[in-house]
Amino acid sequence: MYVSGTTYDEEAIAEAGKVTREMFGSSPKLVGAMVRASTGGGGATREGVTLTAASMPGTRATTFRATSSSLPSLDDGCWREIAMSGGEGSTVGVTVLADAAFEDVDKLLERLHVAAPNSVAVGGVVDGGAVMFLNDDVVRHGAVGTLVSGDFDIDTHVAHGARPVGPVMSLTHARDNAVLELDDAPAHPRLLETLESLPETSKALPVMLGLGVNGAKGPFVCRDILSVGETGGVEVASAALREGAAVQLHVRDNSWALEQARGVIEKCVDSATKMRDLRAKNSVGATIFACADANRTHASDFRESLPSTPLGGAYVRSEIAPLVEGGASSVLSHTSAIAIYRERD
Repeated sequence: MYVSGTTYDEEAIAEAGKVTREMFGSSPKLVGAMVRASTGGGGATREGVTLTAASMPGTRATTFRATSSSLPSLDDGCWREIAMSGGEGSTVGVTVLADAAFEDVDKLLERLHVAAPNSVAVGGVVDGGAVMFLNDDVVRHGAVGTLVSGDFDIDTHVAHGARPVGPVMSLTHARDNAVLELDDAPAHPRLLETLESLPETSKALPVMLGLGVNGAKGPFVCRDILSVGETGGVEVASAALREGAAVQLHVRDNSWALEQARGVIEKCVDSATKMRDLRAKNSVGATIFACADANRTHASDFRESLPSTPLGGAYVRSEIAPLVEGGASSVLSHTSAIAIYRERD
């Protein structure tokens, strides 16, 4: 459940989860949040409530809340069941929503993936002060989520909004969230040198720092550059820095991003049409978590290409998705993350 807009009073927000679950009659597992905008059956809205609901026979669902990077406790030995499900060919689909002040999201996602290597987590980080929903309760801090384990498939696709530019460098010295040295040289002069070598059309675009996830060829997780230190270090937003990682400058390029998005939508079409019986419209569904400040056409492009596939989701502060197939999810920036859920053929 995603609530967008500021027209709802505190009492209505506090009762939203309970009222929604009563509507369905069977008290389904529910997570959600207040967001800048959301996408549902009626399209995108800045003032309204959207719901994404699924009935998935042969699956088990459980919800959780986390206030640290430690894995939350789950009832009835659920972690053991989830961890063992990989050997049985089951999938674990996770939807995670986190408060902007919760700094341990990446660590939580890594530990979740270790506990359940067959898990696929998607979601987003919401604005500071925005409430989140967990079944009947309102949550203001930490992270909330739902895990669905069983016999189904998930494909994830990420459309990037920032284009890589300049050479790939090595992060040779870092402290906390400050990049101090690149290729054994002070980071800021090294980045300025790269910027000066770019075409004028690229110099005018907003600049971000990309941190490599899987070696020098990427993919890269982009982080906003916050400040420059007196010693030439560069502070980046909420990053778990690892010395030896590949680093590359990125610029936010809308034209390039639109072209990339077309390719991602084509991959979504391939994922959604893997079912042999394409008449089984209820066997495929999708969610999207997109940067609130980025291009908002991805959801409409998806609907145009897959008009019979239900799509729901939210525009959030940061997105959560895996960048490498089979890898742990991480907090992304300036992307659109799309997850395709489908009945296993």
